Amino acid sequence: MQTNKTHWPSLLILITLVLSALSLLLLAAVMGGVSVYDLFMDKASPAAEMITSVVFGFEALVILLCGWLVLQKTMRREQADSPFRFPFSEWQTPVILGFIFFIIVIGGVIAYQEVAWLSWLVLPVLTVLVITPPVWLLLGIGSKGIEFGPRWRVFGIFGLGMTLSPFIMIVLKIILLALMFLVAIIFIAMQPDLLQQMMDLSLLMKGQTDQDVILKLLSPYIVKPGVIAGALIYIAVFVPMVEELFKPLAVWLFAKSIETPAQGFALGLLSGAAFALVESLNASSDGSTTWPIIVSVRAGTTLLHVTASGLVGWGIASAFREKKILRLFAAYFSAVMIHGLWNACALGAGLSSIGNLIGKPEWVFAIVPAAVGGMFTLGVGMFIILIASNRKLRQNSQPPSLPDQQGSESAGVQ
Repeated sequence: MQTNKTHWPSLLILITLVLSALSLLLLAAVMGGVSVYDLFMDKASPAAEMITSVVFGFEALVILLCGWLVLQKTMRREQADSPFRFPFSEWQTPVILGFIFFIIVIGGVIAYQEVAWLSWLVLPVLTVLVITPPVWLLLGIGSKGIEFGPRWRVFGIFGLGMTLSPFIMIVLKIILLALMFLVAIIFIAMQPDLLQQMMDLSLLMKGQTDQDVILKLLSPYIVKPGVIAGALIYIAVFVPMVEELFKPLAVWLFAKSIETPAQGFALGLLSGAAFALVESLNASSDGSTTWPIIVSVRAGTTLLHVTASGLVGWGIASAFREKKILRLFAAYFSAVMIHGLWNACALGAGLSSIGNLIGKPEWVFAIVPAAVGGMFTLGVGMFIILIASNRKLRQNSQPPSLPDQQGSESAGVQ
């Protein structure tokens, strides 16, 4: 018998998702208008602006879909509590990989043509088509055979992973970055010579709009050991710590109702997939010739976010369901370490690109192979972790057969 009592968790999630979707739709409309204006006025990069518009619109539609399924729980519909399994089969793997390759080739050809209206028209749709399938594929591989729990909770977690979690992480990372800048300003203020250099540099950069010139002016300071160490601490330590703690935010919220560590792992994967979808789509707003490279690299970060959040989700469920607190800490710090190593490799590759500007072209040959090799090794390792974790947790989540049941089954076979 159903009651009229308000289900507050689903209602609060629904409000969050609806407000987020409406905000994204507004931003999509604004960016779309700016893109059309720039296209006809032959300004800036209308293709990149239209990619942003389409991305915001697509994200809003996904969030509204999640909100609609959460609404079923708010309305006390029975189907909202039906168990959910991710609809993935082995045949999807080659199909998805082939589809991704085809889209990247088509998009690459269009990007290299450098025809403004053609890129504006086609690349936005291709961006969504090339970013979404890897998220589906990795989530399917990692959660194969594992039940996620009630359907409304699954889509609520995915929706929060696209909205509330990224918002909190952005705010915290901005605060951390501001604190680091404050420390740097205090440090510079205590050294008169360095302070004078910074003032002279600001005068040289005043009114400068050429990015290459700006980078050349800044490069001698960027490569200082203290600056590199600060960037490394922020990107490879602080950012992973914040992201791996708050990516599975909704898993934390539902921790007491998660039935098994396997389910926690699957819901962690779901949270990571939601964040990866948002981050990859928003980071792919590039209508230039680098479009195929950017969208291809995003697959690696998708694997990172899905796998790392899956580990933390497993740790959360283990702590709340089985009281294994140490497993939670181990899972969290493992995720942070993997994420930190990945970010460190990416930072190394980025720093090597300014080697030519400071008269050290050898950096490209010394750093890039190590960084790319490190990211490749991490990618292979994360994929192995994803598959191995799925197999192990599926085995552990299977209920053991009782002796009477085994005997009955044997008798039935005979």
